[in-house]
Amino acid sequence: MLERRRHQRLQPTQDITGKVKSTMDFRVVDISEGGVLVETRLGLPPATVCELKVSSFSSELVFRAEVRRCRAQLTKTDTGCKVAYRSGLEFVELDDNRLTSLRQLISNCCTCGESPDGSALVTQGAVVSGSLYTV
Repeated sequence: MLERRRHQRLQPTQDITGKVKSTMDFRVVDISEGGVLVETRLGLPPATVCELKVSSFSSELVFRAEVRRCRAQLTKTDTGCKVAYRSGLEFVELDDNRLTSLRQLISNCCTCGESPDGSALVTQGAVVSGSLYTV
């Protein structure tokens, strides 16, 4: 398959967390200079622009990003199963200062490569216009 990404995705070696839309917690699954894959408890509607507040080393970084896709997945955990939503977001309005902050975050918190996160994938789906479609 042809690789279309302009930036290499990197996996966090430590938790990168924050809030999207000021109220919803997220966890970074992978990140690049072009965007981020986040995991949330609720789905994010595709094509919306939102604000990401990332907690990093006693400071808060703020980025604007457009939701490109959102998929639901059911994963097995030690206590049963859970539904989580993974959303791919593309950074927008990334000026020089924010790009420098993003590069610093990536260099402090990430490693190269795309390795699985260890969770067992059971079902995947997509959120379209607020409805969950599973595949």
